[in-house]
Amino acid sequence: MPKNATDSENLHRKNRARKNSYVSILREASRIVKETKSVSILLKKVLDVISARAYLNHVSVTLCSGDFLVIRASNGLTQDESRRGIYRLGEGVTGRVAQTGQARLIEDISLSDEFLNKTESRKDFDKTAFICVPIISSQKVIGTLSADCDNSDKSVLKKNLLLLETVSNIVSDAVSVLFFEMEEGEKLHAENRVLRDRVDIALRPQNAIGSSAAMLKVYEQIANACESEAHVLIRGEPGSGKDFAMRIIANSPRWRSRPIEILDCSTMRDSLIDELLFGSPSKRGLIEQADDGIVYLDAMGLIGQALQLKLLKYLEGKKYCRVGDTTERFGRARIIASTSGDLEKRMKEGIIRPDFYYQISLSTIMIPPLRERRRDIPALAKFFMQKHAHLHEKKIVSISQSAMNMMKAYHWPTNVRELENCMERAVIIAAGQSISVSDLPPSLQTAQSTNTSIFDEHKSTDFKKLVGDFERDIIVEALASKNGNAAAVARRLSVSRRILNYKIEKLGIPAKSFKQSSARRAKGEDSPASARD
Repeated sequence: MPKNATDSENLHRKNRARKNSYVSILREASRIVKETKSVSILLKKVLDVISARAYLNHVSVTLCSGDFLVIRASNGLTQDESRRGIYRLGEGVTGRVAQTGQARLIEDISLSDEFLNKTESRKDFDKTAFICVPIISSQKVIGTLSADCDNSDKSVLKKNLLLLETVSNIVSDAVSVLFFEMEEGEKLHAENRVLRDRVDIALRPQNAIGSSAAMLKVYEQIANACESEAHVLIRGEPGSGKDFAMRIIANSPRWRSRPIEILDCSTMRDSLIDELLFGSPSKRGLIEQADDGIVYLDAMGLIGQALQLKLLKYLEGKKYCRVGDTTERFGRARIIASTSGDLEKRMKEGIIRPDFYYQISLSTIMIPPLRERRRDIPALAKFFMQKHAHLHEKKIVSISQSAMNMMKAYHWPTNVRELENCMERAVIIAAGQSISVSDLPPSLQTAQSTNTSIFDEHKSTDFKKLVGDFERDIIVEALASKNGNAAAVARRLSVSRRILNYKIEKLGIPAKSFKQSSARRAKGEDSPASARD
């Protein structure tokens, strides 16, 4: 056999072996992500696999911390070397990748002014390349994945770059959980721990779920409102829990024996709100009916200025007049109002009277959105899972780690209300005793909402190039995006219907649930309750 033919065959054999190695790395990384609960252990295992099978050195994961990047996991670095690996955004190759979100390949670090060797782990720079790729979650760079390798074969360098980019995408959900936990931990560290413990133990309302720093402040505000007679304004985004905060106050020892009247202002004209609240010549209003109890004005941020002035008079001195009557009366009821509107913006635009704004805001409880208290998501999700499993008489006992990671990474635009709707849907369609990724709503499973797509939304996908352990996630994402349309999914994945149906049955994917979800959305059953002011 000619020598060049032999060399070509050897090269082909090496390339095939390398390709198989990359596939095994991706398969093993996927398995680790699905089966390992601890994010720190997960990252250590993934980096060990990359280092051993791809022959990469100094494999490291950094995470953003303010304007800096710190090494949170590594292979081949000592503790001292890892501690030295701190970069400012924009500093060196790593800082530049985190700042721009663009991967970098330095083919020879001995010739690069950008490569800083801050860890001081490289003693010999000859024939060494450096690869650094961003880790992105929800379209935000939260860290980097980097490694050294031999630079003798440029084609191998490009394949190693693609390998790190793919691994970065696989672990991005898990890394985002670590990132958010680190952010939360830094906030907690800056707080007064004695106050935090006191609020957590003594002031947490019964049945309240959440131990994040943001919610501990809310608990203290609620506790103060429970012991006060002052009017209260509860603010927060739609679905964040304003009604729940009001119920806690109304059920506190000081108020539970007194009447409570509720008025939903979201769809009423001012004239009707005025009549219902203050009464008419022939009918008592809620102020009188509540006596010394509570009147809850839900979604009051859009009332007009005339009614604002009348309500302001009551807030200041408990004085009011019935509609169509000039006789001044005195009330004893306490006003608790809620709004999700931007009152400051409305005041600047002349919609809200400044005197009314400052009076109603004297005692304010601000409920944080769910995305700012991600620490509470697991406890809330498990609570709603147990609640709806009981209501629907289903034996659902757990939530898979991959599903929990996806929920932690999601932005929850309609907050706790959306999380409860999500868990109720998951309980209904779950086939087993555990809620998996495929049981979550399509809004959580799409690349646009979670930045976890495993194929480009704008390019056709070659199904044969995707490896075994990704099959379930690929099919689930495709089913979600096509509302369970198997024919459209088969076209999207470039496979026959027969192969697709075989894979669906083999992997135990509840394909019908995606059609049911689509039907419910069409009827309006699957969407969260409408956002009110």
